[in-house]
Amino acid sequence: MATGRTVAAAFLTETDSAVIRLGERISNILRQCISDDRAQRDFQKNYGKISFTRDAGTGRGAGKLQRDAFCTRGRQGKAPFSNRNLRWHPLVVADKPISFAEPIDHIELQGDKALVFFINGRPYYAEQVYELPNRYVVLPEHWIPHVDILKNWTDSDWTANSCVIPALEAADWWHALETFVVLGLSVIGTLFRAKQIERVGQRLAEVLSSQDIEPDIVLPTQAFNTILENPQDLLMCPLCKSRLDSNVADLSVMERESVWQPRWRGGKRGEGEDRSIQIMHMNPLSESVIRHTAENVRYGHRWCNVSMTDHS
Repeated sequence: MATGRTVAAAFLTETDSAVIRLGERISNILRQCISDDRAQRDFQKNYGKISFTRDAGTGRGAGKLQRDAFCTRGRQGKAPFSNRNLRWHPLVVADKPISFAEPIDHIELQGDKALVFFINGRPYYAEQVYELPNRYVVLPEHWIPHVDILKNWTDSDWTANSCVIPALEAADWWHALETFVVLGLSVIGTLFRAKQIERVGQRLAEVLSSQDIEPDIVLPTQAFNTILENPQDLLMCPLCKSRLDSNVADLSVMERESVWQPRWRGGKRGEGEDRSIQIMHMNPLSESVIRHTAENVRYGHRWCNVSMTDHS
């Protein structure tokens, strides 16, 4: 298993595949709304690229839109967190009981090196939990009996058991799709200067309405329709209110000094600039309620995102 990969990263449920395919269709429409061929290629490489894996692919396998809208944050360290797993992944962890997931029965260790989750009397190994038909939550009391063993696990042990996502980053698949559209409109309307964002938004609303993944889910949601009433707002940083492709409002442009980077590695230093864009949750994420929705997710300047911390 490759280091840092989500357990069962190559496996998708039918729903997973259908959602990602619809994301690919949306990405292609967004790309076609960019007039310049070279800019289209740039969008595809950095923003629109789609990966049919649970963890958006190793490294930069998927573009920024898929990573931000569909996937949880990248995580490392001695914990069972999946690295950039799908936000609708069915096994979450929380500090207290939550309303949108049922608690598991208990955890057992097999050979002291493999987590086994018991749900409705059935055992699920780390590589199987993606198959769960509903969302379940692992609570502190489920871990307590095994703490003395788990605290001695190595990074490799944890990597082989990386199979849960934080409850505060969870979202339903339809919220993730609408978020993909919102972030995509922001990107093509600013960084790629696409025109007629209103018309593009309406076209993508029609795509959402045609989904047959779960016919009982009616898309677009009312929150998404409200956003389309004034899509030009998506071109602005939600905090400083200046355009995403401009510098942070009322701040002078500061260039970061160059530092040595190995030539054989891809660099992410540009992502640390004040004006670089990052995903922002206008109301902070919470374990108790799903907030990764089109209504709450925007792109904003890095400086503005950092300054918000856990504030609205």
